[in-house]
Amino acid sequence: MNRSTNQLRSRRSRGAAAVMAMLFLVLFSTLTVAMLSLSTSNTRSASSLSDVARAQDAAESGLRFMEFRFLKMQRPKTTVGNITASVAQTLWPTLQTAISDDFSKATIGGQTNWNQMQTTSERTWTIASTEMTSNAIKLDESNGFFRLKLRRHPFDASDTLDARYVRVISTGTYRSSTRSVAMDFKIDKKIKFAVVGKVPIQIGRNTIIEGNVAMATGNKYPPIFMLSDFQHFDSALATKVTNFETWMRTNHAGYDGRVSVGNTGEYNAAVAAGYTDYTQDGYIDEYDLFVKQYDANGDRKISKAEFTKPSTGQLYDSNLFTLIDGLGSPMFTGDVVRDGLNDNVIDNRDGYAKVKGTITMATTAAAWNAQTSPKTISDWMQGPVTPTDPGAPPIKFGAPAADIFDLSPANFDQCAEGFRTKIKISGSDPPTLTSTPAQNTTVIGKTIDAGHGNNGTATEQTPYGSVSYQATYLRPVYKNVTFRNCKIAKGTNALFDNCKFEGVTFVDMEHDIIVSGTTPTTSNSDGMTWSKTRISGDSTFANSKVLLSSGTPTTGQMITKGSQKGNNIRFHNCTFKGPIAGPAATAYTHFSNSWEFTGSTLFDNQADETATIVCPNTNIEMGSFTDPNSAPSTLKGVVVAGNIDIRGTSNVDGSIIVTGDGAGNTTLSYFGPSDSDTNPSAMPEGGYGRLDVRYNPTRALPDGINIAIDVLPDSDSYREGYSAQ
Repeated sequence: MNRSTNQLRSRRSRGAAAVMAMLFLVLFSTLTVAMLSLSTSNTRSASSLSDVARAQDAAESGLRFMEFRFLKMQRPKTTVGNITASVAQTLWPTLQTAISDDFSKATIGGQTNWNQMQTTSERTWTIASTEMTSNAIKLDESNGFFRLKLRRHPFDASDTLDARYVRVISTGTYRSSTRSVAMDFKIDKKIKFAVVGKVPIQIGRNTIIEGNVAMATGNKYPPIFMLSDFQHFDSALATKVTNFETWMRTNHAGYDGRVSVGNTGEYNAAVAAGYTDYTQDGYIDEYDLFVKQYDANGDRKISKAEFTKPSTGQLYDSNLFTLIDGLGSPMFTGDVVRDGLNDNVIDNRDGYAKVKGTITMATTAAAWNAQTSPKTISDWMQGPVTPTDPGAPPIKFGAPAADIFDLSPANFDQCAEGFRTKIKISGSDPPTLTSTPAQNTTVIGKTIDAGHGNNGTATEQTPYGSVSYQATYLRPVYKNVTFRNCKIAKGTNALFDNCKFEGVTFVDMEHDIIVSGTTPTTSNSDGMTWSKTRISGDSTFANSKVLLSSGTPTTGQMITKGSQKGNNIRFHNCTFKGPIAGPAATAYTHFSNSWEFTGSTLFDNQADETATIVCPNTNIEMGSFTDPNSAPSTLKGVVVAGNIDIRGTSNVDGSIIVTGDGAGNTTLSYFGPSDSDTNPSAMPEGGYGRLDVRYNPTRALPDGINIAIDVLPDSDSYREGYSAQ
């Protein structure tokens, strides 16, 4: 019995164990299936999220891709200065064509289009009246691509943006995932440079550029010559700055004149050499040495009392103090007044930099160093360069022409002639003076000539006051006369003394410079030949021969093509209440087409603030070779010249554009008593004055400048998840 019972119990135990084993097997199998399912789900989810991220990346890539294309493509040109909504609407079809051509054509305008899409299917756009859509454009990986849609505003009656704005919608796709981003771009037209030209640019002492600088010619050296603002008034500070520059040549990579505290290697080396970021702005530069030199109370600022020289009781350099304290002033009525403006204290709020922008050059660094050896680039460029655009380099070498713009004088011809139109009467140039104007009278709507001066004549060398002059002129003298909307005839070559010019002043000069045959030349050497070509009088030109425009020359006198058909004029102690303009001669003629503004000549343009001077291929001399501090002025809008030298106390509220390539350099500030001087040690009577050249993007351009439009991103309009429908 017991045996049977035990056998029964044993069989029952084995049965229970089998059941339990089966239960555990089912449970583990279920858990395994669940875990496998969960793992698969997680893998799919991760893959899906990865696809979404890659689609987002594709969309972002498309948006940046189009932003880059807008910058590099051959954009449509227009002579309209101010791009309004109606102007933008007329430009839209041309812009659509330009975008399509940029993607599809191998050549545009006879030039190789390096932007052409390599894949044929990616070159095509579907174009409608208010929008255009690209084909799929692949990324490096085969599963990712983006499509672009461009839509011109306004979309409907509720849209607050006008036809100047274009929305770029980029839809990225990766496998089955899709994401979209969008941003608005504005059709505009800007110079984008404070100073731009075709000859070397010299930026002297007490001269600050608030904006980008560009030199577009690749074979003229040095393309940029910058002097420190802190080496001319205190020998102790000058020594410290010189030593710092010497240290920088060996220890700093680049030519921006400053060491970033974020560059650990350079920063530690600078600290070891005794240099500090005294102003705590994130960089070590000569401005730190300047502030530390005079900051007596340790507040990292300089007051006027601290900047006063004990031996004289005067500021070390009052113009420099005023210049730095006044940086960043409002650009338009209602603009925000920055903290610390003109508060009689120099500190970080003033935002000092020698150049506040990017310096762009056509030449390469290697070519420059090779051409000016044993001097290096660092010898030519003193002072900090601080870029203002996010991600922009301080110095850009080897820039292609597209990164600047076409400075051909012909592109400014219509602009100059537009100012002639403003003085015309019933479609014709003003009638010539028939009588000599009395002093203290007003002449309205007349053509001024060489035959009606009211204060005798003057024989002068030009440039006036330069120890190296190019020519000598017999000038009629007009004194104490107000001229309103007048033209100055070819060959007037006058001296205007204490005269006022209201409205528009148009100085006429020969447009087509022809040396031989009938074809106008564009050569600056031909321009010099034309200037000296004899018409009558002495047989051989010399700079001491007195040039006339008409009459019968006597011994030592002659009439040349330049003196008869050009205009070499000096304005002394004059006031300009409006712009002055002249035609764009086909060639730079050096002294024949040259205007000088001396003494206390003042520019106070109240007639047309888009421009102060427009004279492509004319030489401009502003200020004194001996006393640059005597003529404070504000030049509003663009200043367009064949070349320009400014020696004086002035503000340029716009852009300086140099279109000629015949001068040795464009000089901003004082470099010596000769027109060709490049002497960094030259000290003028009365000090250097001060010069602030500030690019003002809020100023419209005058009509007639034939350059490409811009399509500029409005980063604040960026959005994700925007539907392309």
